[in-house]
Amino acid sequence: MAFRSHPSHLPLEADSSSRFLPCIVALMVALLTFSMVGLGALHDSVGQWSGQIEGSLSIQVPPTELAKRSPEQREAALQKTVDTIIDELANLPGIARIEELSPETMAALLEPWLGPDEVVSELPIPRIIEITPETGFNFDALERQLGEIAPEAVLDDHRIWIERIADVAFSVELALTVLIVVLFGATMLSIVFATKSGFSIHHKIIELLHLIGAQDDYIARQFGRHSQRLAFFGALVGLLISLAVSAFIAWLGLRAGWPIPSLVFSPVFIALIVAIPFIVALVAYLTATRTVLRVLRQML
Repeated sequence: MAFRSHPSHLPLEADSSSRFLPCIVALMVALLTFSMVGLGALHDSVGQWSGQIEGSLSIQVPPTELAKRSPEQREAALQKTVDTIIDELANLPGIARIEELSPETMAALLEPWLGPDEVVSELPIPRIIEITPETGFNFDALERQLGEIAPEAVLDDHRIWIERIADVAFSVELALTVLIVVLFGATMLSIVFATKSGFSIHHKIIELLHLIGAQDDYIARQFGRHSQRLAFFGALVGLLISLAVSAFIAWLGLRAGWPIPSLVFSPVFIALIVAIPFIVALVAYLTATRTVLRVLRQML
């Protein structure tokens, strides 16, 4: 694909499309690229977060029936129940790790809301057991066996939250995909309207070229190359703007402690982003050429 100027008998550089088409394309491509980066970042982040959630389970052992006992008796009874659960479930197939979240860790987590450790120790705080399952782990078997060991214990496998997160993420990803398609279509429509506008402006010159033997393909290529140059320039500007905004948002995210999704650094994703101006320029050339050929067949 060549973007250098070719000799032309049509003064296309002087019409209005040379001024507004690059601006329209730049705006559309900036929004399109920003949507693609957002789509990739969202998909990667949700996948990583879901993977982290799926890789952990927790069992809560509440002191519901022990609230009336003294703190020492309550802690002893809770510890006995926790030890029994860990001993019984440790040999269950598919469990890679099972251990209790220490009372000190629980107190440190609750201290910002409930105060110092002295206050937390007087409260009936449930015990937490963390489990790391292996691939293909049978959640139903764990829940059934836990019900036999300690009916008051609650198993939190995060499946409900994962399903909700997946539903929300799918809806957002679908909306971004539709937005990308709409923006690309709007960019092509802008090229069509700009081409028809240029055709109307230079209608008499086109008729004169036909009289001296110019072919439809030659005239269509003039418009195609003109639209190609303008679209490539506008797409390049729009791409640089969107990347600058994305980099600024990533910088703010890093300052807030948010990791940058790894997908945006993959070679395939980078190649797709870099190829946007070339794809837009190619489609602009084809769109303008076909538009002019269709109009020529109708008018001449």
